[in-house]
Amino acid sequence: MRLELWGECMELSHVPRNLLDLVKKAYEGEVALPDFQRNFVWTRQDIEELIKSILENMFIGTFLIQEINPENPPFKTIYIRGAEEVNPNITLRKPRTLILDGQQRLTSLFYAIYSPNLPLKNTTKPYAFFIDLNKLVKDDIDNAVFSLSKDCREYKTLLNEDNSFDIEKLKERGFLPLTFLSDLLEFNEIWYSHFNSLFPKKVYGYIINILKYQVSTLTLGLSYNDKPEQVVVLFERINKTGVKLSPYDLLVARFYKIIKLREKWAEAFENNINIKKFAGNVEDTKVPYMFIQALALSKGMSIKSRDLIKIDNSILNEESWNKVVNIAENKVFQRIFDISEYGIADVEKWNPYTPTITLILAFFLKYDIPDMDKVNKWYWSSVFSERYSGSTESKMMKDFKEVSQWIEGNNKIPEVVENLRIEIQSGVYSLKKVKSPGSSKYKGVFNLIFKNRPMDFYKPDNITYYDLEDHHIFPKGFLRNKGISNEYIDSVLNKTPILDETNRRISRKSPSKYIKEMIEIQKRSGLPEDEAENKVKEILKGHFINEEMFEILRNTDDPLSKDEIEENFNRFIELREKLILEKILELIS
Repeated sequence: MRLELWGECMELSHVPRNLLDLVKKAYEGEVALPDFQRNFVWTRQDIEELIKSILENMFIGTFLIQEINPENPPFKTIYIRGAEEVNPNITLRKPRTLILDGQQRLTSLFYAIYSPNLPLKNTTKPYAFFIDLNKLVKDDIDNAVFSLSKDCREYKTLLNEDNSFDIEKLKERGFLPLTFLSDLLEFNEIWYSHFNSLFPKKVYGYIINILKYQVSTLTLGLSYNDKPEQVVVLFERINKTGVKLSPYDLLVARFYKIIKLREKWAEAFENNINIKKFAGNVEDTKVPYMFIQALALSKGMSIKSRDLIKIDNSILNEESWNKVVNIAENKVFQRIFDISEYGIADVEKWNPYTPTITLILAFFLKYDIPDMDKVNKWYWSSVFSERYSGSTESKMMKDFKEVSQWIEGNNKIPEVVENLRIEIQSGVYSLKKVKSPGSSKYKGVFNLIFKNRPMDFYKPDNITYYDLEDHHIFPKGFLRNKGISNEYIDSVLNKTPILDETNRRISRKSPSKYIKEMIEIQKRSGLPEDEAENKVKEILKGHFINEEMFEILRNTDDPLSKDEIEENFNRFIELREKLILEKILELIS
């Protein structure tokens, strides 16, 4: 069989193989998995259905395998799940065959036959699998396969004191454990000594279907040991039942002989405070993938996934990896966690875009000391134009090229910066309809507030050190009680970060009442009336609420009519938008 990939034809031999022979070789360690295979995810019900299909000699799909040189495998290899537990001597043999597609099916049958003491998906206990021979007498395949928890009473009644199966009890119930099929000679001895006389010949015929089952395999020969990039792409293209691989997984597989990315990432995560804080979880591979994207960008390479998985060791190697880790830890993530720089109070919650951080990393890789004034103009333009809300890779490459030329002295301003300037200056740009906390514009407004290191309305502390939510400035409960259903109630222009406790205290009050309470709090701290009022104005200034907006809040009280309150609200929104847009324009001009 010939399969075209990347313009080349891959030769695959089509050979049927005995399925139990593959399972036995997995037990012995000769059949294994490439490290890029994902976790075993089938449930016990899935395993039961597979065994039923084999009992009926039904087609269970084709396996894709690769023959490898055991002394020089193209990928890091891992054993079938449970094999190391049931065979302590497994490391005495080296893998010769890798299962590229068929992991779930092979591991399922391995689990049923060798019975490792490991839980399955959605369970906390290991299970044993049986064939009910009485059901096979009636050709009732649907109910012929079942599983029992090894902790359950029914399972334990089938055991001797040494935890081996009690043959007499099995005969009495008509149960055949799948573990009896692990050795063909022993199984035949048990069958003909104990079961054969109890059941009609057709029952043994069903069992023979398992023993002699031939699985269809497509095999990549030894010549593909030197073409790991083709193998992983082929795997990703045809793999339909497993968990989809990311480009990072494919790179891990491709670069196994050059750099052990999983180990290097675990080391970087463990030994670098800022990287650990940014990533949060070593299992989350978005950050190491960012590193690789940044390396490729800095060398002028495409970062489209289909291109990135084809990069060579001139881009990704031990030296370049160590460099990008050092820059991420000491130059980029350190800036990200500086609230006065980008206002990201919490990376998980308030980071507008990860692609922007990837590009900043790439700028430091390319220039060592980039022109951060220009980089930051591009950064804020990207945030407030929602630059990376859709497809990102092409935009990232375009922006990196344009900003790089700008840094190098080209007077042409990057398109994303120029466009946002024009929109704001011409009055067509607006934040009024921005309501989704997940949007970069919404997060960007809060980033600007956090950059001001704002104080809570009631509590005398910088709120950036606390777990914060976004709350209404004109309380939603107050407006609704007045019958106001203005479309901008939930706009980001009516939101700011304050402590939850403070929000509960002001939730249904008029703005006038909580402004008076804010002034009273300052007076109780010893300030005279005028100084207390100025202190409140200073607090509100950090939230982009100027003196004119302060007066609107102070004068919006319950006695006002619905129309008067709504007029005040609309004026407040207009003024706050104007103030925030002035700040954005200042950042990008």
